[in-house]
Amino acid sequence: MGKRPAKSRSTKQPRRRSHGGGASRASRDEILAGLPAVDELANVPGFGDVRPSDEQLAAFEGARERVASRLGDGAAATLTLGCVVRLDRSFPLVACEGVTLRAEHAVDFAKGAAAEAGIMPTVGDWVAVAVDPTHDMGVIHEVLPRRCAFARWRGGKRGEFQTLAANLDEVIIVAALGEGELALARIARSLVLVRDCGCRASVVLTKADRKGTAEELECDVERVRRLAGEGVDVVVTSSAEGEGLDDVRALVPERTIALILGESGAGKSTLLNALLGQDALATAAVRERDDMGRHTTVARMMVKLPGAGVICDAPGLRSLPLVGHERGLALAFPEIAELAGECRFRDCTHGEEPGCAVREAEAAGELDGIRLEAYLALAAEMRRSADTLDPDVTL
Repeated sequence: MGKRPAKSRSTKQPRRRSHGGGASRASRDEILAGLPAVDELANVPGFGDVRPSDEQLAAFEGARERVASRLGDGAAATLTLGCVVRLDRSFPLVACEGVTLRAEHAVDFAKGAAAEAGIMPTVGDWVAVAVDPTHDMGVIHEVLPRRCAFARWRGGKRGEFQTLAANLDEVIIVAALGEGELALARIARSLVLVRDCGCRASVVLTKADRKGTAEELECDVERVRRLAGEGVDVVVTSSAEGEGLDDVRALVPERTIALILGESGAGKSTLLNALLGQDALATAAVRERDDMGRHTTVARMMVKLPGAGVICDAPGLRSLPLVGHERGLALAFPEIAELAGECRFRDCTHGEEPGCAVREAEAAGELDGIRLEAYLALAAEMRRSADTLDPDVTL
């Protein structure tokens, strides 16, 4: 047999990478070209509009020392403290003292333990970011410990939590009023999630102008107040008529951060435009057949309210599954959770079991029917969710 022909030497060049981790230089540049320029973004908070905690300031000094030990004093000297104020695909917008810039992830961060644990930067995160004038972007080396984080479970039998925003002071649950009676289930599950993340909750009802009569409006508002319980502000608004806007601003004082949470079509973007005094955010009409909205917010972002604090806007969420939020349920409905601990059976479902302290209190007229109905429905959902999880899933 003759000699095999020699393999031709490949002329393919290795892909170039930026100083950060992740995409190739070509795809990186293509993604960046499709993002809005920093100087074109309106109402973006600056460094002085937000504030880190003392613990985060101390953690930043620790990050500087770790970068110095890995990369040298020169690299550590470029490190500064920043807050993620917008999240577009893989390139956060970070507000630092004196500059706001796009950033990417350092290679060791993008491929390290933080990435494996799912602790990637989200809106509201404080980060240790290198700002080097010889580079075209900042480079994130660490996400500093969070005071709190609002997250939702996503996945089926095996899934993960998606962190929507971090270091919040408040979560504003937005629900749209309509011609019929307002459904409370979505508000109830939102309250559980907010309580579980350790934030203060409030409820803002939009589109009050759609209610037929004042009596119908008051009926919906009273039902929401009963559901939410003590310590939860309920604000009624109409962006079309300018009603309730000052009350919403009062929920977000200067240098505090709130997440606005609601389904598509709830009027979040319209409300924010009214608060900003300009059409800064895209809006879309709801579908007539089911009164549901279309996604108009495509990036997670912060906006600075004139004369008030900062609001995080996020795409409308179709689903808020409850998996492993028993603590949030107990915090949202403390009087019912306390009674549940007195039931004869530890796994009491508060149905027909004997010795059920919850049903006994209900029969005695000691519980609000609206709150009890919501509690029982959410508790049953979480039991079903727990039964479908794989054994190795840790909550």
